[in-house]
Amino acid sequence: MIYVERSANVDSMKSMGDRLRDARENSGFSSAAKAAEALGVSASTYRAHENGQNEYGPEEALVYARKFGVSAAELLTGIRDGKSRLIHSYDPDSQDKTDLDERMSFGSETGFSGAPEGSSPQIDVTAGMGAGGFAIANEGVLGKHGMTFSAESVKDYWKLPPAILVTLGLAAKDVAIFPVQGDSMQPTLDEGDVVFIDTRHRRPSPDGLYAIIDEIGGMAIKRLEIVSEPGAAEILLSVMSDNPRHAAKIWKADELYIVGRVIRKFGNVR
Repeated sequence: MIYVERSANVDSMKSMGDRLRDARENSGFSSAAKAAEALGVSASTYRAHENGQNEYGPEEALVYARKFGVSAAELLTGIRDGKSRLIHSYDPDSQDKTDLDERMSFGSETGFSGAPEGSSPQIDVTAGMGAGGFAIANEGVLGKHGMTFSAESVKDYWKLPPAILVTLGLAAKDVAIFPVQGDSMQPTLDEGDVVFIDTRHRRPSPDGLYAIIDEIGGMAIKRLEIVSEPGAAEILLSVMSDNPRHAAKIWKADELYIVGRVIRKFGNVR
């Protein structure tokens, strides 16, 4: 999930572990144990990253890079020209007041922004959602700008063809991708299908499929329909599954957290 703008000097033949070991040795640490102690991490965790048993992610790469005097991009990708666009932590006390959406950042508060240009995040639905929780770092502006999701919730990125985005009338950053879980939306959606969500569209009009946060903080795809009478004091929504084995529920609109409207799916042909 690191985007590198250009790669004048790439050492991509080495593994991430090899690059980490080289950086550690070049910085003067004679052993993995001494480096782990200086980093304040367990020796077993660090050794697993250096010997390739486990891969490290952007957050860990930043910690290692600062200690070893290299860039996170060098550790993750082999870039060594110093001109890469790197992910960095957002410092709220910084004098740089650049708009958050234009910064490279990650974390439970700042989200993961500055992703590869023209890409859309695939959300790890097992990471836990929850309205106002760690998954949604910035709600954006209804009808204008989509959501920013925290790094912990972004599993991967998709790059949709520009022609598809034009037909949708959306920018790539306003689209979020969710894997479908369970059988509640069969036959419309099967487990393993992937749905594309317009995260700008969070009001349930028109009726249709929407990604919502359920009662226990998980993400679910449901069919929403307004069932209250026009002009009613409270707007009521029917939250339905397409599988008749799952009963519909009635929710108050102001109590239902909508992530966005389902606009496309990618799945098996029946």
